[in-house]
Amino acid sequence: MSSQTEGSEGSILQRYRRRHAGTYRSIGRGWERFKTHRIGVVGLGIFLAIVAMAVFAPFLSPHTLAWRAPSGGAASSLSDLASSTTSHPAPPQFGDPYFAPLGTDHRGADVLTRLVYGSRTALYIGLAAGLLSSLVGIPLGLISGFYGDTWIDEAIQRVVDIMYGLPFLPLVIVLVALRGTTTTNIILAIAVTSWLNNCIVIRGETLSLKERSYIEAAQVAGASDLRIVFRHILPQVLPLGFVYLAQDAAFAILTQASLAFLGLADSTAISWGIMLQWVQVTGNVYNALWWMIPPGLMITLLAAAFYFVGYSLEDVTNPQANP
Repeated sequence: MSSQTEGSEGSILQRYRRRHAGTYRSIGRGWERFKTHRIGVVGLGIFLAIVAMAVFAPFLSPHTLAWRAPSGGAASSLSDLASSTTSHPAPPQFGDPYFAPLGTDHRGADVLTRLVYGSRTALYIGLAAGLLSSLVGIPLGLISGFYGDTWIDEAIQRVVDIMYGLPFLPLVIVLVALRGTTTTNIILAIAVTSWLNNCIVIRGETLSLKERSYIEAAQVAGASDLRIVFRHILPQVLPLGFVYLAQDAAFAILTQASLAFLGLADSTAISWGIMLQWVQVTGNVYNALWWMIPPGLMITLLAAAFYFVGYSLEDVTNPQANP
């Protein structure tokens, strides 16, 4: 009985592998091409390192978020930094009475700890905003392209034109101000204004694909428009969708940092943008570089990682570059 069960499971697995063999081969070829782009591999490495930082934040950070360094009077020399009379923000400290390898902020919180936990907010905002932009832009681009030169296409494109005519950052500021400065509202505001490129590019690709012979054959066979769009055209445009998802994620991270610096972000959240805002608010831009540089560097690295991966994916998925 057990041998029959194992045999049936093996046959199911074999049928699954045969059915998706072409997909596996395409993914394998794509990965091989991606590996030839060093900038993409570097970007992927940076991204995975920041993901690991976010996942293992409790183990990588030297303190908890509630930890505060001892403080007292003003520090007049380096020797004072090793005593309990340290004022904050204070430079890096590696001995008694506390350990802070990247120094402390104005409240005595460890900069490294907040930097590590801030990776979670950055990834959440970047990936959530990028995914929402794709979920809006790709379907609208598919519909607009498939029904090109009809009232459906015209209506979608007029909405796109209107949205393009609105200034991005002021619009996001208004949306956040109306709905509140929570992280969720910031993600929604970014997504509302960043799906336009997805829609336009996917529409252009769909206009080209719907003229292919296999689409015409599916129409002659009686396939519904919904089946043609999501079964035959969507898999062909998904690589472009991933490219713009990466770019939208990078854009969202930079936008959130800009909003935080302007004071239009959730001040209770642990984020790199909020860290930069507090540096500016407390007037420590020039005399606390250990506090200012790390979050700015992390924002740059994560945004660059998404752009590097998106740039390489665009090259990999370009049929003219990869015949």
